[in-house]
Amino acid sequence: MTRLVRFGAAIALAAPLVLAAGCQQGQGERCQVQSDCGDGLICVLPAGGTPQAGGTCQPPSSGVVADMSVGDMAGTTPPNDLATGNTSD
Repeated sequence: MTRLVRFGAAIALAAPLVLAAGCQQGQGERCQVQSDCGDGLICVLPAGGTPQAGGTCQPPSSGVVADMSVGDMAGTTPPNDLATGNTSD
């Protein structure tokens, strides 16, 4: 019975830690994607920023909103002027 009580106490103490890991970020806290932010907040990246570098969670009316739906563009083909090295206009 003592083992069962200790096990129950360990679960009771660990439960808040597990639940806290699933919390979303509040206003001004770091985010990388839209789902990182709590309800009513959006993930705003700094000008020229990337999701990997991160941004902050802000209210929707706080400024420029980055399009967080864009996927990884590493496999895309650059425009012709960049692909050929031609810089003339």
